[in-house]
Amino acid sequence: MTRPKKLLWLPISIVLILGGLTLLTGSPIPMWHFEKLERPIAVRSATPTHLILQNGREITLPLIVELPNDNPLFQAALADGIEIQEDGSAIGLIWLDRNCGNDPVVWRTMRVNLGELAGALHPAGIDSSVVHPDAIAWLAEYKRIEYIPSSRSHKKNHLTLWDCIAMRGVREQFEHSAKIAHADSP
Repeated sequence: MTRPKKLLWLPISIVLILGGLTLLTGSPIPMWHFEKLERPIAVRSATPTHLILQNGREITLPLIVELPNDNPLFQAALADGIEIQEDGSAIGLIWLDRNCGNDPVVWRTMRVNLGELAGALHPAGIDSSVVHPDAIAWLAEYKRIEYIPSSRSHKKNHLTLWDCIAMRGVREQFEHSAKIAHADSP
């Protein structure tokens, strides 16, 4: 192959590779999406019942009576601090691994409600005086995030798409319990 032909094939090869990536993922280059906390507050430590913030303040998570304080995924969500919402819920940051090779977003951090994460990691820690015990048993059986240290994502303390689906199930149970409580109140 002569030098001019090699020079001709180089741009053609690049275009074909980028075109293939575009067809598969919708983007010729890997993308990233990093969510941030507005006013993060550092967490000094977590106990089984509450979080101790850097300023000494102790907070509990709504609808959670027992935290999975020693779970590496929960610890990873606390690592960059938390944001406390007006309703008392706390938001943390955690990495989310891509769910498919067709996903153009390779690097992603997402805001996660710590109450939902705690409920999915440790359903027995959900307040049974608010959420019906049968709903908690259902969450424990079908929507529990099983921490598996050997899994590719959990080894890096990242969540997977399936973990997010489990957290959505916890959120739906929390919302359903709130609707029932609101309907029962005078």
